[in-house]
Amino acid sequence: MPATSIRRYSPLPLLIVGGGICLQAMFLQSVLGDPTLATQWFSPETWQAIVEVLGGQVDVETGEVRHHASYPGLLLLLASVTAVLLPLGAVMIRRAIPWYRWRLLQRHPLESGLKFAAIVWARSGWAWWWLPGGWELVRVLSVLTEWAVIEELMIRTVSLVEALALAGWLAALLANAWPLDSTILPDSGSSPARRTWLLALAAVVAYTLIATAINWARYHNLLVPHGDSAMYEEHLWNTWHGKGFRSYLDDGRLFLGEHPQVVHLLLSPLYWLWSSHLLLELCESAALAVGALAVLRMTRRETGSDHLALALAIAYLLAFPVHFLDIAIDGKTFRPISLGVPLLLWAIERWESGNRRSALVLLLLTLTAKEDYCLVVAPLGAWWAWTARSSQQPGNRNWGILIAAATTTWLLLVLLLVIPAFRGDEPHYARYFGELGGTPGEILQAAVTRPGLLLSKWFSPRAVFYALALLLPVGFLPLMARGRLAVGLPIFAMLCLLEFSTGQASGQAVVPFHHFHAPLVPVLYWAAASGLGELARHHSQTQTPGRAATRGGYLALAAAACSGLFFSAGPLGIAFWDPHSEHHGTTLMSTGRRAAMFEQVEQLIPTSARVFSTDFIHPRFTHHARSYDYSDYQRTSDRELTRPAPGQDYYIVIDTRHPYSKLKTVDEVHELKAFPGEWDTHRLITDDDGTLYYIVLKRKPTP
Repeated sequence: MPATSIRRYSPLPLLIVGGGICLQAMFLQSVLGDPTLATQWFSPETWQAIVEVLGGQVDVETGEVRHHASYPGLLLLLASVTAVLLPLGAVMIRRAIPWYRWRLLQRHPLESGLKFAAIVWARSGWAWWWLPGGWELVRVLSVLTEWAVIEELMIRTVSLVEALALAGWLAALLANAWPLDSTILPDSGSSPARRTWLLALAAVVAYTLIATAINWARYHNLLVPHGDSAMYEEHLWNTWHGKGFRSYLDDGRLFLGEHPQVVHLLLSPLYWLWSSHLLLELCESAALAVGALAVLRMTRRETGSDHLALALAIAYLLAFPVHFLDIAIDGKTFRPISLGVPLLLWAIERWESGNRRSALVLLLLTLTAKEDYCLVVAPLGAWWAWTARSSQQPGNRNWGILIAAATTTWLLLVLLLVIPAFRGDEPHYARYFGELGGTPGEILQAAVTRPGLLLSKWFSPRAVFYALALLLPVGFLPLMARGRLAVGLPIFAMLCLLEFSTGQASGQAVVPFHHFHAPLVPVLYWAAASGLGELARHHSQTQTPGRAATRGGYLALAAAACSGLFFSAGPLGIAFWDPHSEHHGTTLMSTGRRAAMFEQVEQLIPTSARVFSTDFIHPRFTHHARSYDYSDYQRTSDRELTRPAPGQDYYIVIDTRHPYSKLKTVDEVHELKAFPGEWDTHRLITDDDGTLYYIVLKRKPTP
């Protein structure tokens, strides 16, 4: 009897599984043995505990590994995981797809269905475990050859590589156990079924509740800074109380001198009902989540599949680049730029639905979220004009040209006229470009005269990491729609030039974890929806229609979840469950001692007073007569520390326990040393054990 194809190649699945386990164990041993790599995943305390459980030892004082984690121990751990999950996955594959069993009987009558399913799962899943082994090989070669650029790239991408390996492994199971081939429909309308809408809405609500709970917990625990977060709530309060659209953090000038960013004024009707920073947190989380519904409709139109549309919409909600728009890595939890993400997503969706008027209104609102969106909207208009030209749609072509021209003109006006007029100086963020210059003119001149400098930044390990970190959570689907993805190239090129920070101690680039990438997010998911459509259309005439699209959809979903393990600050992330992490969920959700002690401070300060306060408690005084920053930064309002306005009460509130506090005792307070006759120590807030939490000074009455 001739051997079947499975019998002939039966050693291959065993080789794939065994090799995957060995390579994955080697990779994990390398990561756990290097503090630079391990602390990208765990807090130092948790890393030490894991190494010790696996038979290694870490020097507590130096953080150096004395003995590496046991390689046999890691092999045993991964082999045990495989022994449980391989047969479990095989059962799921065999029981979940009747058509697969039919193919089995037709092609492999001598093989059991369970064995065949196990072979499929082993070959398609564990092959992804070889990827970390390739990463380790390249890293070793870069060290041996002293190729510093590649070594830096390997260090930066360690989490991305493991996330992709896990995502591919999980997607292989999902694609075989729950194929979506039969749902790829010839009808490419954008209206999903009612059940799909309900599931998507449930996911939107779940995201909103979880994100809001985390952000509110940070606010209640005094972990939200005023600058670039609560200052926007101060804008609303001051605007509707006759003080102008300003925060006193910006020396009292109108905020238009920073950015022509007014989108948060649209929240005013709700703010009149509930004047709180917590409202802004809720609105931001809900707005970001609603963007998933636009992704749902886009993907449904491109693929004709409710299931693929739902998969990409949920992937959007799971993606860590979206999470960091809701809560940045530095704890800043509200920025109006995030509101532009759903506005632009829905603008694109409305345009593609043929509702040009709604799309134009949404585009105008998007530009009020920040001028950065001009770098996306202008090329988007040009792209619409080009595609309309090829499809004989002169109306859309003319509107596309107008959008591109008007948006470019507005950006130039903002940079050259609007901001300088309100600020009296160049845009403040021009200094973020480092050696390229500190003004728009200097930056442009450097770009023309020093192209090599630009290229070195665009093709640096940091830029490569940035691109991979944005593409991985969408399963690299945007690469299947390169025309749409090109719309985001101008802003991506600009972001690669930013040098506003030196990065984290772990060596990770900081840009993807702040808010600057917000305008790119709609482009990525618009391109991803088209990428899924390309996969569906490409295979629509084959024997397995939609198979590639199914795998692509599941890869995006799994990649969003798995990359969140290493990067997300929410429940998806390791950090949320790490008891020693600053993002530890249980700690955040519990009222800390510092927050509890602050209640005594709030009772001491009348709302009619002018208050100087340190950063993390500054948001609690924005509804007072004036709320001034008390820090090392020199501001115009500092003059009131020595030259008070007549008839005003002044207080200084110093938080000695906040993350960046430099003042720990009363003796260190400058005003008490330099002007002892002008300020009184109004109150010292201490714990039962004598720990000093807050220093409250009150200015003595002027004779």
